[in-house]
Amino acid sequence: MRRIEDMITDKICDLANLILQKKVHPDIKLSQVTQLTEDEIVKLKEESGIQGIILDVDETLRKNMQMIPKCNQEWIDIVKKHLKIIVVSNGSDTKVGQFFEERNIDYITMAFKPLKSGFKKACKKMKVNPENVLVVGDDLFDDIYGGKRMKMKTALVQDVVECEEEEK
Repeated sequence: MRRIEDMITDKICDLANLILQKKVHPDIKLSQVTQLTEDEIVKLKEESGIQGIILDVDETLRKNMQMIPKCNQEWIDIVKKHLKIIVVSNGSDTKVGQFFEERNIDYITMAFKPLKSGFKKACKKMKVNPENVLVVGDDLFDDIYGGKRMKMKTALVQDVVECEEEEK
């Protein structure tokens, strides 16, 4: 049986999320990250001046702390051809950190999003002004609100597709 404190916490979180949905709007809505195609990345670069991208990891690039699916790995490699890329996460995972290190992609952990410090650190590492950055994440508060506070463009991801299962 659930404790009353847990039920109250859930209700408060639901209410906060409802308020955020009315006030905070992403610039782009994606069913999954791969929906942001190479052509759209080039278009964002040309039309909006996007030079860098901040990616969230959990529930954006991977689901349930699993490894990043192959199609998302390939998508990251495509993005890297066109934009400076950095990963900013409120968590920390050595396996996923190693994945990014092998691709020469900076991985900022324990960023405390939506606080500005993680976003500022990412911009400094990429040497890109905030207005030329796209934040891609699944969380309306941490990723989208955090990016909006920095005057960044934002893309909200709805789900992570399990690509390997589809290929079988």
